This record gives sequence, C-alpha cells and structure tokens, in this order.
Amino acid sequence: MNIRKFYHNHLQRKLFNKILAIYSVIIMITLIAASFTVYKYYEQAITRQQVDANREVLDYVSLYMNQQYESTQLAIQQIYSDASLSEDLTHFLQQDYEAYLTYRLNRYVESGSFIPRTFDTFFKTYLDQQKGVQNIILYSTEKKFYYVYNNRTRQFYTSNINIPEQKVPIPNNGWLSRDNNSFLTDVRADNKNLYTMTREIKDPISMKTIGVLIIDFDSEFISKWIGPKCAEQNGQLLVLTPDGDVIYDSMKRYIGQHYPYMEDLYSADWAALEEPSKVNLNTTNSSGLIIAGIIPRSQIHKDISVVQNWIIGITVALIITAMVVTYGFILRFSKKVKIIIKAMKRLQEGDLTARIHLHREDELQLIANNFNYICERLELYINKVYVSEIMQKNAELVAFQSQINPHFLYNTLEAIRMRAISQGAKDVGQMIYILSTLFRSIVKKGMIVTLADEIEYCKSYLELFQIRHENRLQIESQVSDIVMNCSIVKLLIQPIIENYIVHGFQPDLSDNLIRIEVVESDGTIQIIVSDNGIGIIPSKLAELQEMLQASMQMDEPPSSVGLCNVNERIKIYYGAEYGLTVDSEVDKGTTVIMNIPAVRGITHHA
Repeated sequence: MNIRKFYHNHLQRKLFNKILAIYSVIIMITLIAASFTVYKYYEQAITRQQVDANREVLDYVSLYMNQQYESTQLAIQQIYSDASLSEDLTHFLQQDYEAYLTYRLNRYVESGSFIPRTFDTFFKTYLDQQKGVQNIILYSTEKKFYYVYNNRTRQFYTSNINIPEQKVPIPNNGWLSRDNNSFLTDVRADNKNLYTMTREIKDPISMKTIGVLIIDFDSEFISKWIGPKCAEQNGQLLVLTPDGDVIYDSMKRYIGQHYPYMEDLYSADWAALEEPSKVNLNTTNSSGLIIAGIIPRSQIHKDISVVQNWIIGITVALIITAMVVTYGFILRFSKKVKIIIKAMKRLQEGDLTARIHLHREDELQLIANNFNYICERLELYINKVYVSEIMQKNAELVAFQSQINPHFLYNTLEAIRMRAISQGAKDVGQMIYILSTLFRSIVKKGMIVTLADEIEYCKSYLELFQIRHENRLQIESQVSDIVMNCSIVKLLIQPIIENYIVHGFQPDLSDNLIRIEVVESDGTIQIIVSDNGIGIIPSKLAELQEMLQASMQMDEPPSSVGLCNVNERIKIYYGAEYGLTVDSEVDKGTTVIMNIPAVRGITHHA
C-alpha cells in the first residue's frame, strides 16, 4: 500500500518525476552495463597478461629441462662413440669390482706409461660441467651393485651387503620423482629435492642391457634458473613425469607426489583444480616431461580487485552526476510548466489578459507564444462578437419598426397585378407576379436555403430585368445536379448579380450576358458569376481586392453593403478560408468567384 501510494502521489500524477525516474533507471542500467563490459575487458586483459607471463616462464623451464635431457643423451653418445671408454664401462658393469680393478691394472701395464681413459674420469668431468647434477649412479643389472659418484665421494654398494633384501624398480629409460626413488634411500636422504633421470646402458657388441645410468638432479636449480621470473603473480609451475608424478613444484606443495588433478590439466578453458584455474601446458619438449603453468582464479581476481574498485567508484560517481544534472534540467522545465499551468488556470477563470513570459527558445517557449496568441485572438473575437451582437440587435429593431404585414402586401400586389392584366398590360402583371414571388422568398423564415432555391431566386430576379430591358440581357447557367441539394446562406449570390446590374450592365447594347456556373471540387463549392459588362478600372479593382482581403481584420464591419458585405457574411458563417475573389478587365467584363464548403442538407448556424 505504501508503494502504491508513493507511486500515485509522486509518479503517476507528476510527469517530470516519472521522466526523472525512468531516465535515472536507464542511466543506471546503461552505466552498469558499460562498467560490466569494461570490467570484463580488463579481466580478460589481466588474465591474458598473466597467462602470457606464465607461458614465458613455462618456455624458460622447458629450455632448462631440454638442456638436461640433451646433456644426458650427449653423455651416452660419447660413451658409445669412445671405444676405450665404452670397453672400460662394459667391464665395470659385467664383472666384480676386484676383477675390474685387475682389468684396469692390466690395461695400464699393456699401455706402458699411457693412462687410458676411464668412465670414472668421464663422469667427473660431466659432474663438474653440469651444475644441477647431484649424483651419478651406475647400476649393474648382472652383478646387482650400485656405484655412486658425486662431488663428495665415490661409493660402491652391493645388494647382498649394503642393501639387504631390496628390490630395484628402476626403469631403463625415464624420469623418477623423489618419492619413487626407492633405491639407496639412506644414501640420498640428505637431499629432499631430487628428481632422477635413468638411461639404459647396452653392450655395444651384443646390444644386451648391462646396466642403468642414474642421474640425480636438484630441483632447486630450476628455481635458480628461473630466477625472478618465478614470482607468485606468474602462477604455479609444475614439472611432471608422463605418469603424473611431480618432480618440481614452484610452491613446493606436490614435490615427489602424484598430482591429483592430472586429468583436469587438459581442460579447454578453466580447469577444475583446487579452484578454477587457467592452465598452460608444454608437452612438446624433447625431454618427454609435462610442464604445466597454473594461474588460480583467486590470483587473477586479486590483481583485478584494484581495477574493480576503480570501476565501481567511477560508475557510482557518474550515476550520481547524471542524476543531479538531470534533476537540475527537469527542475528548470518543471518551473516553466508550472508557469504555463498557472496562466491556463487564470484563463479558465475568465481572465483573458493572462500571458506567459518565458525567455528561452525551446518547445515550452513555442507553447507559451501560441497560448499568448490564442488569448489575444480570443479576446479580439469576443469583443468582435459582442459588437456584432449589438449591431444585430439594432438591425432587428429597425426591421421590426419597418415591418409590414406580409399578407396585406401580398393582397395589395395581387390587386395591382389583376388590374394591370384587365387593362391589357400583361408585362406589368408578370413583373408584379415575379416581385411578389421574390418578396415571398425574402420574408421566409430561415437563413439557410438549398442551392437550387438560391439559383431559382437569382433567375427570377434577372427575369425582371429581362422584361424591363426587352430581352437585352441573356442569362446562362450551368449547375451540376449533385450540388443542387447543398445548403447556402440566403441571398449570397443576388448581391453579386445586383452589382452587375447597377455597375456593369449596358442598356444600349443587346448582347449583355451574365453566366452562373456552380462546380464542386475536393469538398468545396465554387460559384462563378461572370459577365461581359463594363468592367472595373485597375485602381478600383485593387482597392476592392484589398477591402475583401482585410475585411476580417478590421475592428469594425465595413460600411459597404455590396461585395464586402457578402464576403464578410461568408467568412463569419463558414470560416476565414472561404470568401470572394474578384477579377475584372475594362470593357471585357468581371468574374466573381465565391468559395463555400459543400454541405448537403439544410443546417442552421449555431
């Protein structure tokens, strides 16, 4: 109920409040949508930036792992390519240690003072060159012993003595994580960051596998290799074996363990790991390892939180600014509307002097100007109607004072007509009969007649002058049957004909002609009265046309009772767009065109 009451009082009845509310909602929706779009753009940009930075670190680690793999492969190739070295390593792996020492001594004796190259010196050089290598271990598959070589010591271990009851699950070729290095755990327990690479060693003659080369790498050297690139904002970096064992974790959470989200790393968009994350994968390196870069969504949101706060602040500021500016504009228009409403109330109470005064060029100013114009015209019209009513009352008084009993006049005219006929003056009798008919038409009650009655009246009027002037006047009429039942104000055409009889008729000529033509076009009736009389000189014609044009603008009715009177009656009854137009040429005649609306049936003017 409170919401409905608020809407009824503050929105439904107040247009500007409604406009302000709608505009505010539109602005808020638009700005929020724009802010959301900008936020999404920055989110994608920051995500793409972090993914690119993570991919760069990924490529850097891939380069390091490839170098380790290729250096090991190169070492294996060097062993096989050096016959002396290959022979020395083969004897070491296939014989007992005492037998190997005997073999070394015999070779030394046979070579004289020359010291042949041994695998021991080779691996010492390799260990010095490769900084990330911690241990080099040789395992004999036939004799089941280990030979551990590092910068601190060289140690020989046999399965029966040093490592009792231990099985050796060593792959011939592959990578091992820390927790999968189940051999020599006591010897290598001092370093928890080891990962291992294994390569089988074959007898170059029989191609039989005689041992395994085991190389331990320190994963801390990966971090040193990456250096400052391994920052937290670049995401988590994992190096995994193809089986999913983690040999390196930049956050040290899964080192040596099997990665629990191995299958989810291959998701197309956001991988479902501990939390939704972006993942970069490098599986095309020569080492055969899987290198993964993981960027959690929380890290991306952490970086974008500053931008998000800025966007929210700017959006709120823009919404407030837009609403304040809009309220200011609407308040100014509301004041103008209140001024207009106040003036309308004054007009409603009858105060025609009410005027609206605004000072800006806009639609409200146009409304104010039209309102002022209407008030001025209404005041002028009321004054004019008031004067017309006074004149009408005076005319009615005069008509009443001069009124003659119609029946007395009819009887008198009929007595005169019968007397003229009895004396043989038939033409006089005919004229009296026509006059009586005209008089009957004039005194009939009602101001509106049909166009057929008005044309018949004009013909009777002209017939009088035909009798008087012994047929020196010719009459032509062309009236369409479809307009004969249209209504017209009584005695509009007769003054035009009378104007011709008085001013244009030439009694000494026998070819005087007056033509009455009535046509209808687009809802307007044109009554054209033309003659071949004397015509009107140009100066008087211009004066007459000016009087016809200015008759409705005059404060008082024109003194002329001829064409101007007819024109004035037409405009008062039918409207200012109707009236008379006159065209004339001296010695050629005059044409008067009357325009009135086509109204069928008899109507009475209110």
